[in-house]
Amino acid sequence: MDSQWKRFWETGLFPSLEFSLSLSIGYVLSLFFYVAGSELSLIDRTDTAYPILQALIAIFFAAGFIYRKYKQNFPFSFSLSLLTLALGQVVWLLSGNTSEFLIDYIFSFELVLIGGILSAFSIGIYGGSLKDFRFLSFTLGVTVFTFYSLFEPNQNYSIKVLLAILYILLSFYFFSTLFQQNPISSKFYKIRSKIGKHPLFAPFYRSSLSLLIAYCILHLYFQPGPKIPLILSISFAVTFGRVLSLLGGLKKETKAVFLIGRVAILFAFFFFIYQTYWSSFYIALCIINGSIVGFFKPNKTPYKEYMMIGMETGIYLGLSFLLYFWNLPMGIRTLTALLFVPVLMYPYLLQKHIVRMPRILMLVGASLIVIFFFSPPTIRTNIPFSKRENFDPIPFSITNLNFNEEDYIFYKSVLPFPSNPFLPKRSEIKGKTVVLGLSSNQSQIISYIERLSEEGHPFLIITTRNKSNQFHHINALSLLSRKSYWNFDIYYPNYLNQKINFTSTLPNDWKLKYFTEKLDNLSFLEVVSVLDSVLKYSTGDLRKDAMEIKHLYYESFAVYAKFYHNIGQNKLSLDAIALARKFENPKPDLLRIAYNSLKYTTPEAEYIPILEDLSLDTEFQEFAWNSLIPMFESLGDWNNALKTMGLLEKYYRTNNQIEQANELELSKVRLFINQENWKEVEPIISTRLRENPNSVIWERLKNEIFEKKDSLRRMTIRPDAKEARIQ
Repeated sequence: MDSQWKRFWETGLFPSLEFSLSLSIGYVLSLFFYVAGSELSLIDRTDTAYPILQALIAIFFAAGFIYRKYKQNFPFSFSLSLLTLALGQVVWLLSGNTSEFLIDYIFSFELVLIGGILSAFSIGIYGGSLKDFRFLSFTLGVTVFTFYSLFEPNQNYSIKVLLAILYILLSFYFFSTLFQQNPISSKFYKIRSKIGKHPLFAPFYRSSLSLLIAYCILHLYFQPGPKIPLILSISFAVTFGRVLSLLGGLKKETKAVFLIGRVAILFAFFFFIYQTYWSSFYIALCIINGSIVGFFKPNKTPYKEYMMIGMETGIYLGLSFLLYFWNLPMGIRTLTALLFVPVLMYPYLLQKHIVRMPRILMLVGASLIVIFFFSPPTIRTNIPFSKRENFDPIPFSITNLNFNEEDYIFYKSVLPFPSNPFLPKRSEIKGKTVVLGLSSNQSQIISYIERLSEEGHPFLIITTRNKSNQFHHINALSLLSRKSYWNFDIYYPNYLNQKINFTSTLPNDWKLKYFTEKLDNLSFLEVVSVLDSVLKYSTGDLRKDAMEIKHLYYESFAVYAKFYHNIGQNKLSLDAIALARKFENPKPDLLRIAYNSLKYTTPEAEYIPILEDLSLDTEFQEFAWNSLIPMFESLGDWNNALKTMGLLEKYYRTNNQIEQANELELSKVRLFINQENWKEVEPIISTRLRENPNSVIWERLKNEIFEKKDSLRRMTIRPDAKEARIQ
């Protein structure tokens, strides 16, 4: 190549390609993680497959990074192999049957595992080759995307398409290594500053980098999902710190820079320690740590240095999870947290170029931060159960489907059966019919059913016609068969052997059509009204079928009540019982559930009918009457309150519970006095005084009645006083 062209290649064209490539990869990679964070949240992360995938990706990324960092010249065959694999990945990704990466993970985990390993190794190789020139353009790409995503949060990209673009960009890099093993452009753009070479500044880079990596892992663990502010703060801070290190004036102020580094690392440590959920001050922590990493980054980092950074990060994580999972006393936690200090200060304390006093002051300062400001992470609890999302019952018993856990597996279904929180994998659905709900993640579920259809696997999709829960992707299900019931629909593939129909206990003639026209899209109260009307004015088979429909509605809601009770949701269980009893009188098993649920639920007026049902059963009478009395009193229903008191008092006296009966009688007398019902209360007080002439309580009640009657008499004589009292 002519020298003029060579100079152009080295100083003009190739650096421009490097800049464009790094900018593009930074943009696409951050976009990939943004989309992947939301899509991969549907994966079950508690099984062994996901941690294995994560561990292998981390290992191969580190292998690629270290290999490229310390192996400047690639063998020709190695570069050609990587280029071929990258192009092969592009072909495989673009020719996949589904657009979602998630579906391939569920149904083709082996391919995803191989692809993840190759991806991590390739990106690690590229990351290990980054110099200042390319590194700044890479972080600029990350920053550009994160700024863009703040204004356009509804990104709708496929992970597989993003991966394909990333591999195309990496292919350009691998292609360049075939012709130029060691880019000459690095000689022109590699920045050699005093800050990057000074031995005093190396500890700041190492401590801040291990602290930043450990914190990011903890933050992502405790706060899963896309982290645009996290990515933006780190990329911006690292770029800002790296650019700031290039300023000529700072290179001369070694003492000032050293003092700033000491203060900054202590501030970063303070924000790391002062965490209650690994989310407080995270922006400030990322900015400070990112700025330190960018500013103090050495020009050359020895191999052992990265090994020490990895070990320090592991210690940070180990101590953090220890403090999280072990509910230790606060004093022991603080003593354990003091172990963070030597890990942070270890690189700084070993520096022989630093005099003893600053090292001691740094150690003391970090220890005091732990003692005074350490805040242990809160033990994480499950998300509270939401009635709005889960209580949407349907009369599923009117179908001919015998739902059970042996033959069916459920994912976010409206049916009252244990539901899988993650899309079930191939091994879980073997020999079972998949029952899906469409309340969320609809695009991924549609891709999931497309894959099930390709494999001929049986599945059902149950959707309600609740106006507050409309489904917006009916067109996507147009190729499926549909059976419409009252208030819900079932979608199923044409190849499903078992036909979907109404239960065999319902007729198939015109009478079913009659009820379908009458009951479709009605509320449950309207259904009860229609069925009661049929029972009142009809005879024969029509009346018999109406009774059967009421029974099927009751059975459906009874299963809901049992399901909610089993998972500890007593309020929802009572709501289901309230619906069930509108169709039939509750059976003993449902009364038992109502009794157990009411014991742990705040009494509400809407549960009065359930308590009245319980009062008809001798086993639950005492509990029901004791619960009904204060509810009737709070509603001002004195007649029912007195009636219930009388029943409960009689119950106590029949069972020789004299003390409880006497206490209840006093409450009844007090209620009579408040109502000014002297006709009822005076004979009771007179009788009790004759039986107990020395009773202070009954004597006091007698005097209270006398005073009240005398006060009412005086007001009758002086109507002006009564009027003034009213005013």
